[in-house]
Amino acid sequence: MTLERMFFEFRYIDTLGEPFSLSSSSEVIAEEENYAAKYARKIVSKCKNNGKELPVYLKNGFPESIKEQIGECYSDNNEAYAVKICEDGIYIHGASLRGLIYGVSTLAQLIESGNIRNMLLFDYPDKSLRGYRVFTPGRDSFGAFKDVVDMLVYYKYNSLIIEVGGAMEYKRHPEINEEWVKYCEEVQRSPYESRRIQKETHKGWQKNSIHSANGGAGYITQDEMRELLAYCKERGFSVIPEVPTLSHCDYLVRAHRELNERKEDTYPDTYCPSDPRTYELVFDVLDEVADVFEPEYINIGHDECYTLAKCDKCKGKDPVDLYVGDIIKINDHLKAKNIHTIMWGEKLFDNIYLPEKGVLRGFGGTGEPAWDVPRLFGCVGKIPRDVTILHWYWSLCDRKAEQDLIDLGYRLIYGNFQAVRSKDYRKRSENIEGGFVSNWGAFEPEYMQRNGQNYNLTGTARIFWSSTYDTPESDEVIEEVKKELYKKHIESLGDSVIEIIHTTDLERPYKSFYDGYFIVPEDWLIGYHIVTYTDGTTAELPIIYGYNIRSRLGDPSKRRDDSESKATSHTEVLGASYPISRNGELVYKTAYKNPYPEKEIASIYCSPKEGINIEAEYNL
Repeated sequence: MTLERMFFEFRYIDTLGEPFSLSSSSEVIAEEENYAAKYARKIVSKCKNNGKELPVYLKNGFPESIKEQIGECYSDNNEAYAVKICEDGIYIHGASLRGLIYGVSTLAQLIESGNIRNMLLFDYPDKSLRGYRVFTPGRDSFGAFKDVVDMLVYYKYNSLIIEVGGAMEYKRHPEINEEWVKYCEEVQRSPYESRRIQKETHKGWQKNSIHSANGGAGYITQDEMRELLAYCKERGFSVIPEVPTLSHCDYLVRAHRELNERKEDTYPDTYCPSDPRTYELVFDVLDEVADVFEPEYINIGHDECYTLAKCDKCKGKDPVDLYVGDIIKINDHLKAKNIHTIMWGEKLFDNIYLPEKGVLRGFGGTGEPAWDVPRLFGCVGKIPRDVTILHWYWSLCDRKAEQDLIDLGYRLIYGNFQAVRSKDYRKRSENIEGGFVSNWGAFEPEYMQRNGQNYNLTGTARIFWSSTYDTPESDEVIEEVKKELYKKHIESLGDSVIEIIHTTDLERPYKSFYDGYFIVPEDWLIGYHIVTYTDGTTAELPIIYGYNIRSRLGDPSKRRDDSESKATSHTEVLGASYPISRNGELVYKTAYKNPYPEKEIASIYCSPKEGINIEAEYNL
């Protein structure tokens, strides 16, 4: 069930009467002083002062009268909430703190969409696990990280995985942090350095990927991490630390090269699982992380493991036994501390054949023939069943491959998930309780947009809360996501906005800013819109390729006929721009903050860089 101009669907809605405005002087009355109460007061304070003054009550649980009215749509789901608006007040009921928080988020959405009216609304999520996997923010990015967490609250997520790696202080092993900083300085010498290291340093084997964005290419203190965790937990999030082990262990083996599995590797990333000293180090690190996070789960990584049985201690041993043995050692250590293990799980899936390339996918995501990568599919059935599998091969396998693992007793949850891209979503996800959208880059707004994070988070939130969504509806959801992102962008600009429609003949393939690859602003600036005001003042509005404009033909690297390419050919500009199709070509409606809202605009013209053609439409 939907309300006009509302992004989310709801399981039950009963509305009556015309919409009205809520006054900022409305009192919030809560049974407990918690984050839901703080959140509600913040939402109400943003209302205008000329609306209707109604008390907002936050209530634990649901009265029988509401249960009876909801009828068969009612559920005892522990994240359920109801919003009742009537003549004597607004009542937000929640089955838990999370339910109350989601009810307040829905109140914010009702206010923003002009849908405050007498009603009863009830909802609970379709998927119980709705998460986001991220790096540890650098000290300069704490504000951006908190903004992202607040966005997750708004879109009703409940879980976070935060990669720790070398990005948090280790009091027992400060050498890890010291080497991590030196390593990141090397990798960040240019935006292409990490790609060079991965693809060119050693031709004989694969690497993927370098996480130099973790910790902002540095590290934060344990107390700073605790402050970030408190911010998340206050908002109802379960937080899982990710501590890469075996593979992606550059942060460990850079500081302890004696434990490196491939001795000739100048940028080592895998440790020796046959050396007892390895586990002295790994367990120390896990214990410090556990002390800080106090987690129910730890994600131990094990993805993209491309180096095994290479050192003198491991040579001649079965790579499957080495891989599984490492997992068992770590799982036993964590179980002794009452912590459950999660791991990335692509190694549990058999070879993936790419017919368009005529190759076998490289047993873990290299995308190329990887003759030196050990085939680890034999780990199926040997990895303990109490280890949760974070499944990021969902786009490369079919439902049967997933169900085979579930039938063997493995718990699968999605990772690197983009729900709008999932094929046969309803059937494939029926035995999977949800999953995590993943961010392998920075939190700053331009990175969040251009890496498709806002797009993926918003679309996946809509789908994880829908009881009816299935793949044939993806185009409809994508269109709603486009509208939602552009609306939120305009809201962020304030009361005075300049809208321009523009497009260009310039064509560049899409770039994601992951694996150490970062934005160099001058590489993407292709011109300005010059605004002249009646008093002679001028302002320059930047035209940034890949941020607020793309080619009129979309992304040349994704120009195919399938629906997926049409949906993703311009996702990096969604937010700052709203793409519009005209006769098979694209123009981009783009919103800018007006630099001088108090002045009257006389004219606007386009000033592109030399050799670049930009067409623009101005509505003065």
